[in-house]
Amino acid sequence: MDVWLFDISQKMHRVSIPWCASIHVHAEDIRLDKLEEWLSLPEIVSRFSIGNIRMTKKRLSLDQFEMHNVMEIDVRDNRNIRRLAQHIEARGNHHIFSLYSVDAHLAQRFFVEFQVAPFDFVEWSGESFSVLKKNQPYPNLKVIELVFDYDSKNGFDTVESWMKGIDIYTWKGFVNSKKMFSRIIRTRSTNDFLTEFVNVIDHLNPDIIMTKGGDALHFEALDKIAKAAGFDLNIGRMNRDLQPRTMSRVVHSYGQVIRKDSYFPLHGRLHIDLNASFIVREGGILGLFELAKHSRQSPQDISRLSPGSVISAIQMRIAMEDQVLVPWKKNRAEDTKTAWELLMADRGGLYLDSKPGFYQDVIELDFASLFPSIIATRNISPETLNCTCCQATIDNPDTESFIPLNPEMAEKTFRERDRKNLFSSKLFPSRTWSAIMVPGLKTHTCVLTHGFLGRVVSPLIERRMELKRMRKTKGDLYDLQQNALKWLLVTCFGYTGYKNARFGRIEAHEAICAWAREILLDTISIAEDEGWEVLHAIVDCVWIENKKLESREEKIEGALQLAKRVTDKIGIPLEFEDIYDFIGFLPSRMHSAGSLTKYWAHGMNGFKLRGIESRQHSTCKWIKEIQNSALEILKRDISNGRDFSRANTESKIVEMLHSELKRLYSNKIRYSDLIITKRVTKQINEFSVSTRTRVALIRAKRLGQNILPGRKVRYVATKKITENPMSGVILSQELNCGKNVDLDCKHYENLAIRAIWSILGPFGWTDEDISKGSKKYTLFDFFESLNTKPAIDDSAY
Repeated sequence: MDVWLFDISQKMHRVSIPWCASIHVHAEDIRLDKLEEWLSLPEIVSRFSIGNIRMTKKRLSLDQFEMHNVMEIDVRDNRNIRRLAQHIEARGNHHIFSLYSVDAHLAQRFFVEFQVAPFDFVEWSGESFSVLKKNQPYPNLKVIELVFDYDSKNGFDTVESWMKGIDIYTWKGFVNSKKMFSRIIRTRSTNDFLTEFVNVIDHLNPDIIMTKGGDALHFEALDKIAKAAGFDLNIGRMNRDLQPRTMSRVVHSYGQVIRKDSYFPLHGRLHIDLNASFIVREGGILGLFELAKHSRQSPQDISRLSPGSVISAIQMRIAMEDQVLVPWKKNRAEDTKTAWELLMADRGGLYLDSKPGFYQDVIELDFASLFPSIIATRNISPETLNCTCCQATIDNPDTESFIPLNPEMAEKTFRERDRKNLFSSKLFPSRTWSAIMVPGLKTHTCVLTHGFLGRVVSPLIERRMELKRMRKTKGDLYDLQQNALKWLLVTCFGYTGYKNARFGRIEAHEAICAWAREILLDTISIAEDEGWEVLHAIVDCVWIENKKLESREEKIEGALQLAKRVTDKIGIPLEFEDIYDFIGFLPSRMHSAGSLTKYWAHGMNGFKLRGIESRQHSTCKWIKEIQNSALEILKRDISNGRDFSRANTESKIVEMLHSELKRLYSNKIRYSDLIITKRVTKQINEFSVSTRTRVALIRAKRLGQNILPGRKVRYVATKKITENPMSGVILSQELNCGKNVDLDCKHYENLAIRAIWSILGPFGWTDEDISKGSKKYTLFDFFESLNTKPAIDDSAY
């Protein structure tokens, strides 16, 4: 294993440590003896690079505390690990042998075995690492960014395109404040171009090289140019050519189709492709380092992983530290349930339909990391559900409702209980301890064994709270770090019910949802008892107002007191998120009820938009600007205080829209502001014939560019001509080539009206009203604008 050490003089050193990975096999002893005889055959040893074979004792699963005999097999060439595992499994007819430790990341296993983490401050003795100080600042690594420039005939940059040059920028620390260092132009021979490029890299001697599309295009293009010229291209710290470690593939994540590009790693340096790294885009470089420390993985590797894969890696790390073997293939089935039990258990989080309309001085309260906190405080884990050591007693007043959220306090709680319960057996229920009952289900969780999942998420929650206390402004380095941890905590809940999760169990998923429903109901009940009206609630947050309190200061103070009462009762922090000057909950376009996740608001932290066009990746720039202008008009008029008139403001917004539509029909909008972006989710022949996305993909293919599922296609909508099946779109790449455009103005008009409806919908406007430019006002609108209820006059009847 090559380990790179950054010393106190800010120089990088490579240390090569003799080490190899092992796999573990469990079966009956007599079968293991026969397996060992087969593995000892010279041809098998040579074929699979088998090293030492030994018997050892390990825990096989989280809920088995006894140690089992397992065979530990060293594999000297890690490329043969999976091949060896497949052969052993086939030799045992796929059911005799249980295999473990097959696909854990090698760097992670190395770090766990040597009890060290990436970016630890250590001393190397020649045989082992000694961690000198915990929580040391991250080293001052040097960061550069490569920007590639191509000359493409059809507007598409591909491996076949002519690479004109490379711009090299230096970063200031870990902040993207780029400063041009050099521009290398390809005017001379290819060898001179590549030599100058390599010399600049050697001169700068960066530790991190950033690209935007290095995996998908740039490094493959560089490799192609170098091989054609017979040039030995090496931009790492070891004499190795640029080679992809993985190939491009399509993955499905949370309903999206995403293409994972080839992975081009560097040796001795970190290559981070911003286009391929969700983690770095959300959490910055320090956010990536934070996740590397928690997962014990190479930051270069996990920069390409999803947050769910990182939380899975942290689970594997905790399991290895607990001496629990990581199974190769999950084989735990769902518990048997009756139809009624399944009906009660198989539900998600609770939400209340919003009350569509426009409101002022509304307060939002959010639970901090609700689902991970439920896991930690209710001790939910695969091995703690329906344990045999605690009494499952319903409505027992002595039952403790939750475990401390702080990891150290939780560990202390379980140590004290373990000491009190020293002489009792885990095989029979203890009369001393009553289990924590899951609300509404015939399920309980243990109070004697600290759950595996709780020990995974508690340090992440604690670390995120620490980083949030340290941040000074939104978007600073501490805020980015906590944002990276936020995404881990978001996905840890889903992994409890994910079918391929090594330590998942669907009953844990159901228990978390049951607790979330109960907690939200308790919160709503407490709020209403305190005189608050709940306008909307969704899983882990509530929007409340109290018209009896006059000043904003009173409302904020009242909300803080409410949050403290809920926190004390539930054991999970309920935080004050914001008080909004105004907020609009959108009605559903399908029915009159409120839309679940669509609203806009303005508060102390500026605008907060959810679900509307400005938040959607497919929306073109012109539509976003129209919608944002409407919100600015609303904000400006409300800021004027007494001068605010709803009818006047609505009219201004409609006038602004129609002014923009005149510009559209007069061809005064830049085509680049009308580009629509669509993610490709399937093959061309799977789209319906009339869709613009299909036409865009066909046009791209005729230009020599096959846009695969998982990538994005960008186009401007044009008028459709019946006899021309290629009409209806023009690609953004064709705009760069000076292609004539016959805009489909009606299409963009409909999009603009729909975007303005997202602002005026809470005021009762319809698409037809917006299109005409006027709305019929009723007495209800008049009294609502006065924010008073009309007195009922019997004589009117």
